[in-house]
Amino acid sequence: MKKRLLILGMIFTMAVSSAGCGSSSSDNAGKTEQPKQTATVQDSQKDTSNDSKSDNDKKDTKYKTADEITMDDLMSHDETPAEDFELIDNSDEIVIEKYVGKDPIVVIPDEIDGKKVVDFDKTFWNNKIVVAIRVGNNVTEIKKMAFSNCENLKYVVLGESVKSLGSDSFANTNIKEIELNDGLQKIGEDDTNNTVDAPDSNYGMDLKIPDSVTEIHVRHFNLIVKSGSQAEQYAKDFADSNNLTYTVE
Repeated sequence: MKKRLLILGMIFTMAVSSAGCGSSSSDNAGKTEQPKQTATVQDSQKDTSNDSKSDNDKKDTKYKTADEITMDDLMSHDETPAEDFELIDNSDEIVIEKYVGKDPIVVIPDEIDGKKVVDFDKTFWNNKIVVAIRVGNNVTEIKKMAFSNCENLKYVVLGESVKSLGSDSFANTNIKEIELNDGLQKIGEDDTNNTVDAPDSNYGMDLKIPDSVTEIHVRHFNLIVKSGSQAEQYAKDFADSNNLTYTVE
């Protein structure tokens, strides 16, 4: 009898042990090992604010086209920033050596860093971008061929201190309107090879001559002059030889 009970006890113990192992095994079997989570951000969720700012900084400002720009646009335009020029700093004054900006409207500043801008010799030679230029008030001379081959140039306004306008200033441009300043004294050098000419694309364009001009050498313009002025007499004397017409105000 004891032997029988002993056998039954052993069977019971083995059954309980087996059940316990099965339960553990089953629990583990029901669970799958979770992969390690990595903090990944979808492209759509990324913070692109810095990238956007950078991209916006790199984008060119949308400027008006040559056909859209008017003289009013030039007259109301802000001064061109210094970084749009290559400069020569002569300790107490500035000379502009080259225009490297992309704005087709250029307003030469009176001063940069507190120093007077006094010259821009050859700055616009062969430029293909610029359409309109307003000269700063500390420039006293527009040198020979100053705007030569600036092929899209249509408008020029001289600053109040300009005393002379060099010959061939508008050669191979598309100039349509020139505003000369009161106080201008000399236009061109002589009446043969050193005149200020209207461009081929706009022969006969109007050019209003200030009363202050005492020496003038021009061709292919319609001069607007004051009665009794030096400009009127010049127009009468050179109308045929220099292909001039004139209107007396």
